[in-house]
Amino acid sequence: MIRLAIDAMGGDYAPAEIVAGAIQGARELDVAVSLVGNPEVVRRQLQDVITSDLSLEVVLAQDVIHMDQDPAQAVRISPDASINVACRLVLEGRADGVLTMGHTGAGMIAALFNFGRIPGIDRPAVIVPFLGIRRDLYLIDVGANADVRPVHLLQFALMGSAYARYAGGIVHPRVGLLSNGSEANKGNKVGKEAYALLAGAVGLDFIGNVEPHTLASNDVNVVVSDGFAGNVLLKATEGMVANLLAQFEYLLPQMPPDSVELVKSHLEKLRARYHYASYGAATLLGVQHPMFIGHGRSKARAVRNGMATAVRMIAGDVIGNIQKWA
Repeated sequence: MIRLAIDAMGGDYAPAEIVAGAIQGARELDVAVSLVGNPEVVRRQLQDVITSDLSLEVVLAQDVIHMDQDPAQAVRISPDASINVACRLVLEGRADGVLTMGHTGAGMIAALFNFGRIPGIDRPAVIVPFLGIRRDLYLIDVGANADVRPVHLLQFALMGSAYARYAGGIVHPRVGLLSNGSEANKGNKVGKEAYALLAGAVGLDFIGNVEPHTLASNDVNVVVSDGFAGNVLLKATEGMVANLLAQFEYLLPQMPPDSVELVKSHLEKLRARYHYASYGAATLLGVQHPMFIGHGRSKARAVRNGMATAVRMIAGDVIGNIQKWA
């Protein structure tokens, strides 16, 4: 049974929503859970919940890293913070991966500090499903590396391909490089040099440059980018989708009464599909143990789905498959 160390104190709605989501995930996904945090506070959330059918433990952490703290400094000076304790559970073999909805930077720094990089990987990168636009579409990097060199984009491509194959079940992932044109000579200096590296990479099904407006219809599975452009693309798309759905909802009073409930139902399904909670957590690739980081405003549904993301990645041994070629 896969065991996840969950940072019970991280996030805007911790510990209540974190604990609720962890219990839901443990029950639905058959996952063992270590809730890391203040035992008194965590157990208070469990007092009215039947957990006898679950493999569940509460692990003491005497501190927590808050959103307004400098992540690098906080991780180093707070060894007993919940995110650090969760990482140590993995290092001690007491858990298979860490899930946090707390400080994003602290999650990444804690993974680097405690786990270290996979030898041969210069920069860890964050990969996410690209909303719900397509079920087989992933975006890497979405925020870990604002400035990159061409070789970093090659490493992102190889890691993303491994993730899509072993966690996403895509037998032959097709990889594209995010650019402002589909032609090989488009893009900035880093992009053009990365294009040549990706085109010559053994074992990589590189299809060339891809433009943002083609992602819904293109047959690409992994879109590679630096963390700055990837993060902007993700957030811009999130905002645009939310705005469009809101505009449709605004039109509901103008529709025939017998159509309103049907349209409203479809809008809610679309909103759920495109919401970050549908995948729950991003995966940090390039470190030696699994680390999953969700939005700070995550509630129980996002925690549960973040656990599902973690299970797929761990069960697929994505890290082991990255280590084979790194």
